[in-house]
Amino acid sequence: MIAYIMGYVLIVVLWITFRIRSLLGNQKNKEAMVISGILVISLLIGSLLIGRVRLPSFVLVMQILLEPVGKYLLKQ
Repeated sequence: MIAYIMGYVLIVVLWITFRIRSLLGNQKNKEAMVISGILVISLLIGSLLIGRVRLPSFVLVMQILLEPVGKYLLKQ
């Protein structure tokens, strides 16, 4: 399992390096920042999925964040 994760990380890091260098060579700094952020997030999520780590549902996260707001609005 660790070998799969390390292989995935190596491939994504090489891809990030290739893409960032090509974008920075064309003076596209903003695009380089956006694509590097997206690829780093995909690297983290992909590594967790390969490792079969159970991630909480997006609905649960939003419920935790928005439930106090809803209760506050209902009290008024």
